[in-house]
Amino acid sequence: MKRLAGPTRVLRSGNPGALTSGLLNLLLEGEHEYLRDPRELMLTLAPYHHCARRLGEEPSELFDLVAAGAPVTLRDAVRTFGRRDDIEPESFGFAVVETADGPEYIRLL
Repeated sequence: MKRLAGPTRVLRSGNPGALTSGLLNLLLEGEHEYLRDPRELMLTLAPYHHCARRLGEEPSELFDLVAAGAPVTLRDAVRTFGRRDDIEPESFGFAVVETADGPEYIRLL
């Protein structure tokens, strides 16, 4: 199990702006890895999609915003993923556990 610091920090902050900036940074830094392995891109996006819903935000709107600043090579994938309605932790290998510090995202794969 690996702690997912980004989505954990965003969920605890309650700040959708932190979601968009954090996710955009990941896409800019990991572009080559995500192009090489699109599954890794989906595993990265899924907790942020889930987090957006928990914050009461519409994932498609946030992902559209992120896609606008993302590398051109990833924009369509990010927009498309934001429109999905089947993103559940068990399907994407992550979980949200309650800790003394608040909710925490962990990767199970």
